[in-house]
This record gives sequence, structure tokens and C-alpha cells, in this order.
Amino acid sequence: MKSKLRIMKKLLFPVVLLITLVACSQEKTNRFIEVTGSAEMTIVPDVVELEIVLVNPSSLKSSTENLDKEIYAAFEKNGIPVSLLMFSEINSPYYWYYQWWWNKSYNNTKTYKLKLDCKEYNLDFIKDIKPEYINNIRIVSSTHSKVTDYRSEVKVQAMITAKDKANLLLSSIGEEVGAVLEITEIVPAANDPYWYYGGNSLTSNCVMPQSGYSSSEYETILPSIKLRYEIKAKFEIK
Repeated sequence: MKSKLRIMKKLLFPVVLLITLVACSQEKTNRFIEVTGSAEMTIVPDVVELEIVLVNPSSLKSSTENLDKEIYAAFEKNGIPVSLLMFSEINSPYYWYYQWWWNKSYNNTKTYKLKLDCKEYNLDFIKDIKPEYINNIRIVSSTHSKVTDYRSEVKVQAMITAKDKANLLLSSIGEEVGAVLEITEIVPAANDPYWYYGGNSLTSNCVMPQSGYSSSEYETILPSIKLRYEIKAKFEIK
């Protein structure tokens, strides 16, 4: 009986030692720091889509052809191909009534869509449309031809910023950053206005300049595009 107890004690000691070593090893590798890195970039759009609504300025009977002539002349003066202009709709109250009873006066409006490359053409043509013909001009959408590349740059910078933050925090207590354990891209809520376009609700660790950017009058005309990304990263503490 005593011999059996001695044998069990001999077997039990290595097992306890192994469990202790594993526990210590796990405790060591479980030392980590988790940080969030963010970066943002503001981009001046170089592609814009406009909706242009023209109206016959006179209360007299007139055809929408006058509107075409007005906008075509402005395009020609500014070297913009008319082929870029898309017809959208005509809005005339009681259209058929108007057609048959020509002596009735209604101010026809005509809506055009225009997608313009701002690197090649500018918005000066608007100044050459007589004000009395303009019912409304609005920006439907705007983007940048290299927006995908800029998104990638901002994401990479957010990751770099996360590691820099971890280094800064750990160095303050004499520790060092080890291998990365986990990386999570933070996806914002669908209704977050700051994610793609401008807003002032959040701040970033890093604000990046737009590469090749030079200021222009269009910065004040076109709404800026703001790219902002956040990365959550977990690093081992050495």
C-alpha cells in the first residue's frame, strides 16, 4: 500500500509541475494592450454631378428649345462638350392643355443632369447662363477619382497610429510592444454622417493631407469628402 502511495506521489509531482508551467506560460502570453487608432483625410472632389433646372423667363409662350440654346451657348463658351449633358425631364402644368391652347401662358422648366470632371472642366459655365433662366442648380453628388486609393491610405495610417499609441502608452511604464494578436476594423453605424462626408462629431488620432492637393475656388463650392477610419488592435506586451 505504501509503495503504491509513493508511486502515485512520484507521478503526481511532474503533473502538478507541468500544470504550473502551463499556467505561468498562459499568464505571460495573456499580457496584452488593446488600443484604437483612427485617421482621417479631407478630399476636395474632382468629379461632380449637377442637376440644372432652367425656366423660360418670360410669361409669354415659348418652347424649351430656348433653354437648350441658352445652356448650349454656355457650354460652347467654356469648351464643355454638349454630349456630357443629359436631359432629365420637362415640367409644364397641364402639358397637353398647353400644347393645344397655345395662347395660354405657362413657364416651362427643363431639368438637365451633368457629370463633370473638374480636372478637365470647371464650373465657370454657370456664370454664362443668364440668371433669369436659372430656376435651380444643385450638386447631386460628388466624389474623387482616386477615392479608393485614399481610403486604403487612411486605413493603413489608422493601423500605424494604433501601434504608435500602444508604443507610447507602454513606454511610459517601461514596457514594450510585442506581436500583434488581433486587428478589428471598426464599422460605424449606417447613419453616421462623419464616416464618408464631413462632420465635426468625432476627432482622429491622425489627420492626413490629400496628396497632390492644391487649393482652388472649388473647395468653397463643392462639399468636401471626409474619409475617417478606426482600427482596434490588440498587441502582446513583451
